[in-house]
Amino acid sequence: MKLKTSLRQNLKFQAMVLLLSIAGGVYLILEKGLSLSSMKSMIISMSHIYALVLALWLMAHGLITIPRNRWNEGNILQNLNHYYLKVPKLVDTLEDTRISFKEDILQVLILKNNFTSSAVEENFAYRDWILNLANQVPSELEESVGRQYVHSDARSITREQLNEAFMNTLTYSFQGHMYKLRAYNSEYDTLLANVSRLQTLLEAKATEDPEERLRIMSSFGGLISPSANFYLQCYAKPVLARLLSIFLFVISFVIIQSEFFHSTKFSIVNIIVFKTGIHNHNLFQAIFSGILFLYMLFCSLNSLTRLKIFNMYHLVPGHSDPVSTCFYVSYIARLTIPLSYNFLTFFTDRSSIFEDWYGKSIHLTGLFDLMNSWVPRLLLIPVVLTTFNVYERLKKRIGLHSDMYGAWADFDDEEQLLNDENNMDSRNNRRELVIAEAKRTIAMELNRRNQTSRIHLRSFALQNAADSTYERNMQDFNLSLFGGINNRIDTYHDDNSTALVINADVQGLWSRLGGAVNNFKDAVQSRIARNSSYRDDPLDSYEYDEDAQENLVL
Repeated sequence: MKLKTSLRQNLKFQAMVLLLSIAGGVYLILEKGLSLSSMKSMIISMSHIYALVLALWLMAHGLITIPRNRWNEGNILQNLNHYYLKVPKLVDTLEDTRISFKEDILQVLILKNNFTSSAVEENFAYRDWILNLANQVPSELEESVGRQYVHSDARSITREQLNEAFMNTLTYSFQGHMYKLRAYNSEYDTLLANVSRLQTLLEAKATEDPEERLRIMSSFGGLISPSANFYLQCYAKPVLARLLSIFLFVISFVIIQSEFFHSTKFSIVNIIVFKTGIHNHNLFQAIFSGILFLYMLFCSLNSLTRLKIFNMYHLVPGHSDPVSTCFYVSYIARLTIPLSYNFLTFFTDRSSIFEDWYGKSIHLTGLFDLMNSWVPRLLLIPVVLTTFNVYERLKKRIGLHSDMYGAWADFDDEEQLLNDENNMDSRNNRRELVIAEAKRTIAMELNRRNQTSRIHLRSFALQNAADSTYERNMQDFNLSLFGGINNRIDTYHDDNSTALVINADVQGLWSRLGGAVNNFKDAVQSRIARNSSYRDDPLDSYEYDEDAQENLVL
């Protein structure tokens, strides 16, 4: 049934392509006549228009989101909430991928236990194949899945089922889920590291005691002193991020204006190059053009990685799968050529070898020339949609809000999680609940990793695992996250975290015992005083009761 459906959909697509090809051929015959060179030029023009539309749409989204994200980095608390809003969806996706991968691992373990014995001659056909898959199973998952293995008919695989088609399907599913899990784990680890770093900076910034602040900042390590690192992380970097954001906003405006007025003397890029005399200096012209074009290409590729329709491809530093690597390499080449020619249109004089070779095909007919001229001017449409976050509302109005039609235009932005509410108070309440739930999730994950010793230095980026302040920093950080919604970071908030520091030089045995008793009593009281326990319920089940009225510091 699935094969028939796939063939039917493929035939529909091929029929549409054939129909468009026939229409293009008829138009070409009427316009230029039928020849081999004109056919080649028509193919180049059609591929250019398709790639140009995709590249400009992706670039328009990146021209807005990249400077906006840099601006958010200028505020530590705002940047922290920016990461918190990503947590629920990432955790759900990670758990779903882990469950699917465990099902594939279970099948591999069943095959390994039943069909890899060298004593049975029939097992030699797929023995190496099965063992190769078994060797790729992560050790931590193999142990947990192995305990689920039971010899029952529901989980058994017969020898009749074991064939080449079954092994191909299992291998494809196994490797796909393995690469996805590796990518989501890497993204989750990076998210935890960023949240831990920003939370530590907030604690250091909210502390008035200089010694306590130095103790917190000493956990970062590095070549500079904790005091200098504090001013660098809390003041210098945010200011530099805001300045970089303003610079990128200016470049984005220059590109958008030049796209709208391309091939005219009103293009800002054309004015900068020809009116200031940069075109007379090859080095300066190459530097200016290179920076501008690389920024355009980077915006397109950055948006490509966030487009939901391509969320099956992931880039992991040092561990990217071959399919994802080939996909992104091919799209880099696919987007570079149309963006390169589009960059040339910023100038009134674009005489070059590239124009002589590629421009002849683009300007083959009046229709292709008209499309190449007006498609860049339509860049304002996705720019406006991205600036005001109206993708979701627009799709609702035109009836494209279903899963079938939604993914083509969706970007993986946390802002869209909150745009489906019309009431501002409801959006704010939902945002507070998402952040509160993310705090609990991250706190439990850091506690679990700390207890199982699976990671040692990620939360505070310590360079020395034997640092005597590591345990105190971890306790303070987990305590601040586990405090729930009512936990505050204000300078006037007097936590009991300072009671955890015991000066061994001035305290004797009785003072240490007394401090331990006081710490135990304070911990019990703080645990009892919590007015909201952790609930592993979906966010949509909340009715904004007293949980939404709690005092969340944003």
